[in-house]
Amino acid sequence: MNELILRSIKGDKEAYSELIKLIQNDLFKVAQARLENVDDSNDAIQETLVIAYNSLKKLKQPEFFKTWIIKILINECNKIYRNNQRRINILDKLTKKDIKNEYEDDKVIDIDNKMELDNILKGLNYNEKICLVLFYGSKYSLDEISEILNVKKETVKTRIKRTKQKLRKVYGERRDNESATK
Repeated sequence: MNELILRSIKGDKEAYSELIKLIQNDLFKVAQARLENVDDSNDAIQETLVIAYNSLKKLKQPEFFKTWIIKILINECNKIYRNNQRRINILDKLTKKDIKNEYEDDKVIDIDNKMELDNILKGLNYNEKICLVLFYGSKYSLDEISEILNVKKETVKTRIKRTKQKLRKVYGERRDNESATK
């Protein structure tokens, strides 16, 4: 393995491929432990391999190659995990009922399998999407969003409120339709 590492550092792509074949199972196990989703694990591994290859000449102690690449993988897995959590958290915030709402006892509309945020946002126009993403996804304040979009703060508040109402309505109707078909 050390010979493959040294050849890889010198730019031998075939040696790097052979090296990766030797550790690919270990990489997959590490990624699966953090992400549990095969597609996300594969994405993290792929990104790790690109980063490692591009940074290989910076590796000062070749004997620690495996430790080094696993650290890179863990960082990539953590990025994907945080992204996934952010999407789930945004989805939860977007679908929460106001405490004063009298229509349901639940404060959260149940959306089967927590659909990807991208799919949810597809039905929204740009102004609706951008306000939600900046507010919930990027954690900008209303004042900051107002400045970024060059609109009044009240306009931002109204867009967020209306979009949340729209989402509640759409997914409430979808849920009702699914209940009726069962």
